Amino acid sequence: MKKLTTLVLVLALAASLAVPAFAANTTTLTTSVPAATYTLNIPADQEIPFGKTSTNIGSISVTDGVGFASGKDLKVTLTYDAFASEAVATTIPFSISLAGDSLGSVDVGSGKSIVFKGLSTGGVQEFVKVESTYSSNPVDMVKTYVRMSSTDWGKALAGDYSATITFTAEVVSG
Repeated sequence: MKKLTTLVLVLALAASLAVPAFAANTTTLTTSVPAATYTLNIPADQEIPFGKTSTNIGSISVTDGVGFASGKDLKVTLTYDAFASEAVATTIPFSISLAGDSLGSVDVGSGKSIVFKGLSTGGVQEFVKVESTYSSNPVDMVKTYVRMSSTDWGKALAGDYSATITFTAEVVSG
């Protein structure tokens, strides 16, 4: 009986030391997508001449775009309020519009966005492009205008006024 007990204990000890080997049934893959980078170029601070109903303030463009693709775009939202003065109660409303060389203009209301399309080369369009009825190719919107009505100029009381345009950019998947 001692031999049988010893044999059972030896077999139990051997079984407890055995390491079970199981074949893996999953494969984990990982990747890391770097952030797209770009330089957003916006118009500089400037003086709007009194009474002028349309003033070209420059252009909104994107340079040095890397990490984009078709369907991965740069959305830029413009927000602004009317010209206001600390000294008087009147305001001077205005609007922003983009224009190309061979196309009328496209209004960009406050809180609205413009989109610079990502390119299959990894870059991004330099200017916002708009379909034109005058050309088979989309037109680069290279000029940015501040527009005010002569009626609103006429209603403004004397004083110094200012307004701020805020540009908020984000990379989006479309």
